[in-house]
Amino acid sequence: MRHGALPAGLLAAGLLLTACGAPPTTGAAGSDPGTNPYAEYDSLTGAERTAKLVADARSEGGVLDLYTSNTDIQDLVDGFQKAYPGIKVHAFRANSETVLQRALQENQANKPQNDVIDTNDLELRALDSQRLLHPYNGPAKAGLKEAAKNLGGWTAERFNAFVVGWNTNEVKKDEEPKDFADFADPKWKGKLAVEVGDWDWYASMHTYLTEEKKMNSSDVDALFRKIAANVKVTKGHTVQGELLSAGQFGVALSVYSHTIDKATAKGAPVAWRPVVEPVILRPNGIGLMTNPRHPAAALLWTDWVLSDGQKIIADSLRIPAAETVPGFKDPIPAGATTYSLSKSAETDSKKWNADYDALLRGVPTAG
Repeated sequence: MRHGALPAGLLAAGLLLTACGAPPTTGAAGSDPGTNPYAEYDSLTGAERTAKLVADARSEGGVLDLYTSNTDIQDLVDGFQKAYPGIKVHAFRANSETVLQRALQENQANKPQNDVIDTNDLELRALDSQRLLHPYNGPAKAGLKEAAKNLGGWTAERFNAFVVGWNTNEVKKDEEPKDFADFADPKWKGKLAVEVGDWDWYASMHTYLTEEKKMNSSDVDALFRKIAANVKVTKGHTVQGELLSAGQFGVALSVYSHTIDKATAKGAPVAWRPVVEPVILRPNGIGLMTNPRHPAAALLWTDWVLSDGQKIIADSLRIPAAETVPGFKDPIPAGATTYSLSKSAETDSKKWNADYDALLRGVPTAG
């Protein structure tokens, strides 16, 4: 998740770092087919593949080194270690910017320390641009949604949904927000919140309004300035959800659907349905490192997460990447408008980051 505890411009700095100079020698060497650490497993499927991966993972030391920003990673770790008790997962978890920075710095120093990375799409694209990720073409790929595949050196394992959520004690029934533009009304003054690092959400909302709703760009800018006059800022989506549940503000404009659904399951007075359109979908993915220390363990983990592990992802109230997951019910109501994370959030990351930072300058902090 984009935690927001670091300055909003840090991701842009990380992306800029990837563009400085030639790609790291580790990425360049690992991209050579002759040095593909996963090559011997490419032709294997089914039980033969799994048995080979398990045996080789144990001979590697029975360890998987994982970098992740997934707050629910322990559920996956527990499930994997139950399935393969001889393999221990060492998971480093931090916000997505820190995960990106750590992986970049280690590879630039020719000292890669992880086998697999699990984080947000923009950070994965940044790593992929440096040829630090190896495309996954294992058997589990066939069961994934089209939007989860062919993303370069990484594969989506789940989707985060940005939604508008509200506290049902602060926003009474039949008074729920209905249209995003309504948040410009002064009646919402001090009752709205956004997350300080969500410049990618801002980029997507902005492009949705201009490209899909055909609004003039200057009118969209004016709309956001009016909305910004009504908002407070939170740092981190977990904190945002906690403050919303506590009634510190009435509405969170860029909260994750699973944050609201988990809080609701625990009895918190929060909701996000009926949907304020659009729901913005962001793929969160898994990437095999080009130069893993434990390639067999890395492939074994990826095979499992993209197959059996999808049930655990669904049980954590996330949106899995697999086409079919037993017992999963899509939390997004049928017919609701969805919008994929804007491509310009990747290509114009510095611009959107700066624009969002400028929009929130002087906005008070919630809590």
